[in-house]
Amino acid sequence: MTRVLVPLASGSEELEAVTMIDLFRRAGFEVTVAGQEAGPVTCSRATVIQPDSDLETAVGEDFDLIAIPGGLPGANHLRDDPRLITRLQKQAEAGRHVAAICAAPKVLAQAGLLQERRATCFTGALDGTGVESSGAAVEIDGTVITGRGPGVAMDFALAVIEELAGRETREAVEGPLLRA
Repeated sequence: MTRVLVPLASGSEELEAVTMIDLFRRAGFEVTVAGQEAGPVTCSRATVIQPDSDLETAVGEDFDLIAIPGGLPGANHLRDDPRLITRLQKQAEAGRHVAAICAAPKVLAQAGLLQERRATCFTGALDGTGVESSGAAVEIDGTVITGRGPGVAMDFALAVIEELAGRETREAVEGPLLRA
């Protein structure tokens, strides 16, 4: 079973977080939502999410994917968390997938995972990092997957599902959503 970590911090974008969590679970992935601190997380639009775990506990486990929602100031909080940065670096060293959407690619940049990679993000989120955004809705470059923003959250999550579990699984998840 594909194991996924979705880290959350105060101010994370709930549309992106909930879309990823929901679609990943529909795909049969084992998803662990980990709050930066213990207890509920208040997201960027005041939606409160009760994580499954705290980040301190979760970073000690192995995951096939770490998928980070954007939102501000959530992405900044996660970018500045040395526990997550170290975990992302270990994830990359092990050849496992990382994904980030909206403002969260700045977390991957902080971990040094976007050099020489195609990436996309919310306008301006990578300014000052030395990484240029392609502006595409979704970018997949090896084990790094990035998405532009909340408007493409479903496309992003479906692309991640296809990358990790194949086209058939993506279609099985996407079909009942009646997107077309």
